[in-house]
Amino acid sequence: MNTMEFINRSSELKELESGYSISKKRLFSTIIYGMRRVGKTELVKEFMKNKPSIYFFVYDNKTSKALLGEFEEEFKRRKIIDTLASIDTWEKFIDILFDRCKGMVIVFDEFQNFRDIYPAFYSMLQRKFDENKNLPIQFIFLGSVMGLIKKTFEDMKAPLYGRIKIKIKLLPLSYMHAKEMLSALGNSKEADAVEFYSVFGGMPKYYVAIEDFELERKPLLDIITFFFLRENAPFGMEVLDILRQEFGKRKGTYYTILEAIATGHTKLNEIATYAGLNMTSITRYLSDLVDTYEAVERSVPVTEDIRKSRKGIYKIRNPVMAFWFRYIHKNLTLFEIGNYEEIRNIIENDITKYHGRRFEDMSKQFLWELNLKNKLQSSFSRIGNWWGMSRDETGRKAVEIDLIALSEKTKQILFCECKWQDLKLKDAEKLLENLKEKSTFVDWNRTDRKEYFGIIAKKIERKEELRDRGFTVFDLEDFSLSCIAE
Repeated sequence: MNTMEFINRSSELKELESGYSISKKRLFSTIIYGMRRVGKTELVKEFMKNKPSIYFFVYDNKTSKALLGEFEEEFKRRKIIDTLASIDTWEKFIDILFDRCKGMVIVFDEFQNFRDIYPAFYSMLQRKFDENKNLPIQFIFLGSVMGLIKKTFEDMKAPLYGRIKIKIKLLPLSYMHAKEMLSALGNSKEADAVEFYSVFGGMPKYYVAIEDFELERKPLLDIITFFFLRENAPFGMEVLDILRQEFGKRKGTYYTILEAIATGHTKLNEIATYAGLNMTSITRYLSDLVDTYEAVERSVPVTEDIRKSRKGIYKIRNPVMAFWFRYIHKNLTLFEIGNYEEIRNIIENDITKYHGRRFEDMSKQFLWELNLKNKLQSSFSRIGNWWGMSRDETGRKAVEIDLIALSEKTKQILFCECKWQDLKLKDAEKLLENLKEKSTFVDWNRTDRKEYFGIIAKKIERKEELRDRGFTVFDLEDFSLSCIAE
C-alpha cells in the first residue's frame, strides 16, 4: 500500500490511538465520516496495523442473511468461532462481538447501510453498549452517506445517540498536500498540480488510481477520458452511485440543482429558474444540500454576516462532483449513447475556464497558509469573495472582487484578483487599476481602513517591480517556494 495515501492524516491517527489507549480499560467508540474517496477506509487500515482487530464492510446490495453469513465467515477466518459453528441471528453475532472480541478494534465500514439491511441492529448494539461500558473494546464506525450518518448518530431519538466518544470528520486534503501526492507520482509541475486539483480535489483515491492504472505519464485530459469517458470507465457513473443513496426518491431534483450550480447558476433565483422550481421549494432543497448532505456550500460577501445576509451564492464542495455535473451530467445523452469523443471536445474547449474558477479556491487556501505564517500585511480574520453593485449615471452594475482579506482588529484590507493565465506587466497594471476602482464600492470601514491591492496568477511578468511599488503579487513560483506543506 502506497504511503502517500496517508499524507496529512497524523492528527486523525493520533485521535484513534488515544481512543485505543482508553479502550484497554473500557468500551470506546468513534465515528469517522466524510465523502467517499476521501480516505476513511485506508486511514483505518493504517491504524489497524499491528493491532488485534476485525473489519466488517456493510454492503448495501446484500440481504440481511447473506451479510450475516459473510460476517460469520470472517469470525471463522479469524478463529474467533469454530469452523462448525453457526450464527443464525444478528443478536447472536453481537453477543460474540462482546464475549469473544475483548481487547480488539472492531470496525464497521459504511455502517449506515444497516438502516436498510437490518435496522434493529442499532438498538441491539445500543443495549450492549449500555450493559458493557467497562468492557475493553474499541468500536470504529465509518460512514459516507452524510444524511444517514447524521440520523444514525446525531438524531436524539436514534438508539446510538450519545454513545459515540469521538467524531472525526475526514476532510479532503488541502491543495498543498494533494500536490505532494501528485509529486509522489513523478509530476512536480505546479501548473499541473493546480489543474489536477481542480478536477480531483483532495480525494486521495483518484491519485492512487492514477498509479494503479499506470497513468502517471498521461496528460490530464487523457486521464479524465480513462476515468470517465469510455466503456467500463472506473468512475464513469460513480458520482450518481454515491449520491443515489443520499437523495432517494427526490434524486432527480437534486441532480438538476447540482447541474445548475456546476454550470454557473449560483444564485438562488438562477438555480430556481434552471431547475423549474419556486423559491420556497428551491430554498428547502438547497438547505438539505448545504446542511444535511454537505454537498454544497453557501457563501456571502466576506464583509457580511452569513447568518443575516441575503446575498448567498452556492458552490459544489467536491471538485470531482462539480466537474462531473458540469460536463457529464449536462451531456448525459451523449454519455449514454457512447459519444465520449464529443464530451471530450466540450471539456477540452471549456476546461481552462473551469480551472480558473477552481484556482480561486486554491488561491484562498494559499492566502490562509501565508496568513497563518504571518507572511501577509496583517493577521487577517476573514478571507473570501465579495460582490455587490455600483451606481453611476448609466444605472446599476454588478461588481465582483475575487478575494478580499480583512482584519476587524487592525482595519486592514487586502483586495485581490485571481487569474489562471500568464500576465504581462501592462496586463497586471491594468488589473490593479481596475481593482482599485472596484474597491471603492466595498462598504467596510470606508473612512478608517488601510488598503492593499494584489494579484494571484499563473505567472506574472516582472512581479518584483510591482512588489517594489507596494502591491501584493503572487504566482505559481510563489506557491512552490513559499507555501510548502508542513
